[in-house]
Amino acid sequence: MIGAAQDWLEARVPLDDAARRQSLPLLDHAAQALLDADPTGQAPLTVVDLGAGTGKSAAWFRHHLTPRLPDRHIQWLLVDAHEPSLEIASQHVADADTMVTHLSDLPTALGDYLPVHPAPGTLLLTCSAVVDVLTQDDVEAILKTLTTYQGLGLFLLSITADWHLEPADPRDNGLAQAFAEHQRQDGKLGAEGGQTMLRAARDHGVRATHGNSPWHLISPRDAEFTRRFLTERVAAAIEASPELEDDALDWLKTRNQQAAEHLTVTVDHCDVLVDARHDC
Repeated sequence: MIGAAQDWLEARVPLDDAARRQSLPLLDHAAQALLDADPTGQAPLTVVDLGAGTGKSAAWFRHHLTPRLPDRHIQWLLVDAHEPSLEIASQHVADADTMVTHLSDLPTALGDYLPVHPAPGTLLLTCSAVVDVLTQDDVEAILKTLTTYQGLGLFLLSITADWHLEPADPRDNGLAQAFAEHQRQDGKLGAEGGQTMLRAARDHGVRATHGNSPWHLISPRDAEFTRRFLTERVAAAIEASPELEDDALDWLKTRNQQAAEHLTVTVDHCDVLVDARHDC
């Protein structure tokens, strides 16, 4: 993982938090599965936040998971390949351990951290806005980890190819397709990340379910964020499809004007819950 710009991560926090409120049913499901696996709360639970970035994801999970497991000792581990981000993350999640590793190496890296014979439901992998930047090898490594340790995985805010703008513009779909192409560079899963995780889990015979947690950008309330979001999307779309530059910049000019008054943007995300406990 390469750390995203910190100011962008800070800017999106309110939108992510609002979107993740729609993820709470999946979190409730995961918490209940953890309770079912250890009703007495005797076995310590390790929560590993993948692609932890600056720690905002892990902080959200800790805030919402801890009261749902009041009697459980929880150890937090923040994992990222970008060491400077982890230094910031450790300030946001007190007492958490950190690990610098690529996700494709996760099974080996965690082998030195977790028990050799773990009890089912003593590992929870989490992440937010990460699955779309993974590769197929990363997904396989995550699923190998979950099946080896009979753990659960809760992966939120994975971008999809769907966005909806009102008022609509005939150029919306073309720009969305160009952006999706950009996100698939270097073998990344991009907009297919969430569905790839879902299919891969089921192909491994592991239970998996999904939900949706869209951003809702409403003008003029979210005008500043909307302009930055659209500008960065257009830059990525032009990089992937340079022939779109003139139309894309004209589209962006129009959308930036609309953002001051009457533009709404819905950005879809896919959430995935994987439960790799055996015989339950």
